[in-house]
Order: sequence, then C-alpha cells, then structure tokens
Amino acid sequence: MDLLASGRDADVYRHRDGLVLRRYRDGRSAEVEGALMRELARLGYPVPAVESASGPDLVMEQLEGSTMAAELLNGTLDPREGGRLLAHLHDALHTLPWPGEQPLLHLDLHPLNVIMSGSTAVVIDWANARPGPADLDVAMSALILAQVVISPEIVIDSMPGSASPDDGEAHLVTQLTSLLGSFTSEVSPFSDHLTDAAALRRADPHQSETELAQLADAVDLVHSLI
Repeated sequence: MDLLASGRDADVYRHRDGLVLRRYRDGRSAEVEGALMRELARLGYPVPAVESASGPDLVMEQLEGSTMAAELLNGTLDPREGGRLLAHLHDALHTLPWPGEQPLLHLDLHPLNVIMSGSTAVVIDWANARPGPADLDVAMSALILAQVVISPEIVIDSMPGSASPDDGEAHLVTQLTSLLGSFTSEVSPFSDHLTDAAALRRADPHQSETELAQLADAVDLVHSLI
C-alpha cells in the first residue's frame, strides 16, 4: 500500500479506487470511531463515508481537496472566512440530536482536520470525540490554534514542501492569528472552559515538550482575544 500521510498516532494509505485506509500505530480499535462517523453522516454532518472498520483499520472515502491549513498557507482561503467556517462547524455539530444530555464534541477540530473538498468542508479524525459541554470543544479549538500561532512549525512540519520555513511560518502566523480572532468573535463565550481544555492538552501523550512548555502562553493568547 502507498503511504499518503502520517499523523501523530496513525498512518493513511491508498487502499483502492476512491478509498483510503487509516491505521492506528498502537493497534487500538477504530470500530467505535467508524460507527460514530456513520451516525454523523446519517445525521447530515460532513464526514468521509466509512466503508469498513475492523481492529485498528478504518477504510473510508478518499476526499479530493486540501486541508484548511494548506489553503490558509497558500492564500486560497481568507482567514476571516476560515474562522467563520470553523465556528459554523462547531455550531452544526453541537446542535445535532445526540443521545444523552450533552452534545457530541470533536475535541480536535482545527485546520488540519478540515478538508476543503469542493464547496464542502469535511471534518476528519474523530478519535477524541465524546459528549460534553459545547464550550469545551470551542475552547479546545481556540487553544490549539493559539498553540500553532506560538509554534507554527507544528503545522509547517506536517506540510513538507508547502513553503520555505521562514516565509511559511511568518505567513501562517499572520493567517492563523486572523482566523483565531474571527473564530473567537463568532462563538459564544467559552473562557470558563479554557482551564479544562488546557488540562486535556497537558494530558495528551502526543504533545511535545515544547508544546507543553508553551501551553500557558497559548492560554494567555486566547484570553487576550476574548
């Protein structure tokens, strides 16, 4: 199989025509995630169509398009529009008729996990999804964006060849700062959940030492915008 992409905990391979296979490197099951994505699709939320899920393997639709991060970096997406779109994706998710007393949260909804496929923004990577207070999801997205503003190499390193390091980082910081400002202006107040969002990031085993060391600065950056 041809390797198409690698994330922090999974690899994506070309599977067959129109499909990709995402495999968790630690062997964890993708079956619950696959079932959740099927339910989201049934409810009309924009996710890749799931073909099958077995053990650590999730076979799903191969999307045509690029990530929101790539479009911000190459200038094809206005960051203010990107912020509004990210807010809309949160609103649409949190208003779905989900079982229980709380909405479903993505908890990793950021520009690398949004694929701009034609006229549709499709959300990928539902590994962290669970029910909870909607404002926690919003706070998590704002905090992740702030972390990348402080350390743009987080995104640049995942997009080899997209731009020269110096120019790419400076441009991405400008774009994401604008997107973050637009996003925070479009969502409901969420400052009460920033501490919980930071605790979740601190407990994430995939956070680097640099990211953890700069987490407090990222929280301060978000506070300065709300």
